[in-house]
Amino acid sequence: MNVRKLTKILNSNAVLYTIEFQKRGLPHAHILIFLKDKSKCHDPSQIDDIICAEIPDKDEDPEAYAAVENYMMHGPCGEANTKSPCMVENRCTKHFPKKYNSETTIDEEGFPVYKRRDNGRQIKKGKATLDNRFVVPYNRDLLVKFQAHINVEWCNRSRSIKYLFKYIHKGVDYVVGLLKENTSKNETDEIKKYLEMRYISATEACWRLFQFDLNYRDPPVERLNFHLENEQQIIFPDSTDIRNIVRKEGVKETKFTEWMNANKHHEEARELTYADFPNRWVWKAKEKKMGKEKTRICNRKDLLCTSNKWRKVLPPDAAEHCQRMHVI
Repeated sequence: MNVRKLTKILNSNAVLYTIEFQKRGLPHAHILIFLKDKSKCHDPSQIDDIICAEIPDKDEDPEAYAAVENYMMHGPCGEANTKSPCMVENRCTKHFPKKYNSETTIDEEGFPVYKRRDNGRQIKKGKATLDNRFVVPYNRDLLVKFQAHINVEWCNRSRSIKYLFKYIHKGVDYVVGLLKENTSKNETDEIKKYLEMRYISATEACWRLFQFDLNYRDPPVERLNFHLENEQQIIFPDSTDIRNIVRKEGVKETKFTEWMNANKHHEEARELTYADFPNRWVWKAKEKKMGKEKTRICNRKDLLCTSNKWRKVLPPDAAEHCQRMHVI
């Protein structure tokens, strides 16, 4: 399924994902979806409409039961399998089995505790019998459609969102390699001894050769940089004469300086902070000086450009512009 179609089905207004490859080469995606206000879960009981952590009834929903049995049961681990990869010092690092819970609640730290009733439903894995305490949270429709392990979690705290962003953008795997010659000399050069190299599995190599997306983000993000006076960041090729760079027209103009200039010339701009400024003003490409926008309304193409001039966005485009431009 296309990610854009998925966001429409879930009634979301923003989504981002990254593809990660494990050491064995198995790819999986970390997806962060922001729901619209009407679709958000304002009460713990509403989470049950999206996320489930129980074994379905085999007679009422055999498709979901089979999918949960094949993809969403953790383990067996613990006493049933002490050699499970999740076991460290005789404890499950994923904190299974979970506790029974008659209803979904939110704990003191803002994390959901999903409903896991002791209703007698069980699934047998090998010699072990697993109940609702071993179910990985899932969405029924996504699980049945894609027939794969899809862990769905509810997140509504800024600290959790920061963690997810950090995890999604943590970067690639690296390994330290040693290159050694078969010589009789016993010489050690600690500088040349080790090389830092990226770890790329065969699956990731094929993924890149076929030019599949490694990450995705919608809507685009507008980053607002700031700097000290006369310490603007300038990027130029090594072959360029530095004197030409310094003399270049508009080289000192940045979003930060032009925001302050807008405050000098436009009274309505003084009501907005730097972070709120993109809600009403847009950065233009060709014009170097700040000028007040006339009656013409900017179109969508203008809203996405990055440039050297702030231009005022007039209603009704302001609401659409605010949705498309996120400040980090």
